[in-house]
Amino acid sequence: MKTLLIHLRSGSMMNMDSNLAVKLAKAALDKGHNVRIFGYGEGITPIKEGQEPKRFPNVGKELTELAERGATVVVCETCCAARGIHRGEEVKGSKIGSLTNDLSKFVLEADRIVTIAR
Repeated sequence: MKTLLIHLRSGSMMNMDSNLAVKLAKAALDKGHNVRIFGYGEGITPIKEGQEPKRFPNVGKELTELAERGATVVVCETCCAARGIHRGEEVKGSKIGSLTNDLSKFVLEADRIVTIAR
């Protein structure tokens, strides 16, 4: 089974990049691929629990749905700390992790890597 790594570096309310990441992940899951999403920099913001966007898709909710379908959703702990997001504040199915323990492993396991950033 092929594995896709999506390296997300854009925030949930900055533009539609996180929505694009969700759509790409859904398409890959639909085709039977493994999906890993790693948020870095502003790309950690979609996992923050309690967001209620009015004019944007609720990417946090969509990430929870992706995790329920088997996607792995992890964000950088250092990036979270810098933005005041702490363990326990992440949406269900996501995890606050690290570059060394998570991203490095995801890169080794991935058949394809897509970086979405501005």
